[in-house]
Amino acid sequence: MALGKDLPPKQDGGLVIGTLGGAEKPTGLLTAISAIENYAMNERESGSVPHGFFTTQNRVSFFAVGFTGGLVSGLVAALLTPIAIGVIENYIPIFGSHEPSLYDQCFAFAVSLSFSLGYAAFISRVRGDYVGTASKSAINDLVSGLATGAVLKLIIALVGFHFMYFVVLAPQNIGPLLLKLHPLVKLPTLEWWFQWLGEFRHVFLISSYVIVLTTFLTVATPVVAIMLSVRGSRRRKMQEKKWG
Repeated sequence: MALGKDLPPKQDGGLVIGTLGGAEKPTGLLTAISAIENYAMNERESGSVPHGFFTTQNRVSFFAVGFTGGLVSGLVAALLTPIAIGVIENYIPIFGSHEPSLYDQCFAFAVSLSFSLGYAAFISRVRGDYVGTASKSAINDLVSGLATGAVLKLIIALVGFHFMYFVVLAPQNIGPLLLKLHPLVKLPTLEWWFQWLGEFRHVFLISSYVIVLTTFLTVATPVVAIMLSVRGSRRRKMQEKKWG
């Protein structure tokens, strides 16, 4: 049952939070944010939630939404990062140009960051809803899931990028592999491929550092936004008490 849905208002004008069905179980980020906004709205009016309203199942549901988003958006960003670095290092053409402008390079880098940071920024919408027991629990679980998914993505990406650098694209491994394509591919072409891959492999090491930075920003964005919002709310309350 949704908070305050189909329930009569309290006599003092506040809202009542339903208990029969417990808290909502989100199926995606949008429903999770909508539920948090609903919790916060009702908690501002009623002041509290009934004991046992926010169950373990509810907490796991919010955690799962954050975890899935953090992992999936992070893996997409991890796949795009070597491409973006390849564009910046002039290994991969963009918009048909092998000499991308500063705008092209910034655009490629922004695209690689957009999935993770966009997801984190969307979660930051709930920064002003950190007000009561239910809303705080839901936000904490959502952000915890995001952080866990982002860290798991970081581990997968670091292992994958280093595997590409030290194993797959190592000269002693890529050379024999390319030779197997002869005579289907001419030797001059294979030599060019070997040289290009040998130079391109360092992109994966650079991408590892970028992924570490991206993961930090992904987790820090909603955490900092919530902290600043809570701090601002406390200041406003202190000023209200001071000036009465």
